Amino acid sequence: MPTSSAARLRLDGGGADDASKLRAAVDPGSMVHFGTFEIGEGHPDHGPFRMICYTADHRGELIPSREIAEKAWFRYADRPRVSAVDGLAFDELHKAGRLS
Repeated sequence: MPTSSAARLRLDGGGADDASKLRAAVDPGSMVHFGTFEIGEGHPDHGPFRMICYTADHRGELIPSREIAEKAWFRYADRPRVSAVDGLAFDELHKAGRLS
């Protein structure tokens, strides 16, 4: 889920409790590794950084809570507004036909 800061968008994630931030139940049996994306040390976006992404089905409405400021749906045209590592994920989602 995104949060915005000075027109930059950030994809939230990285913790085992992330589903609770969205008030939705993730179906563990539906989880599929989508990709691992990395930027190296010395990168202008403060590398090194690794983001491991999964897709999964969920039950319930995605409602932002805790530190997530808002829910938004991205398009590939939003790529310039995300971090370098998020941009790598955007590229793969776009190639896979999952982000138009």
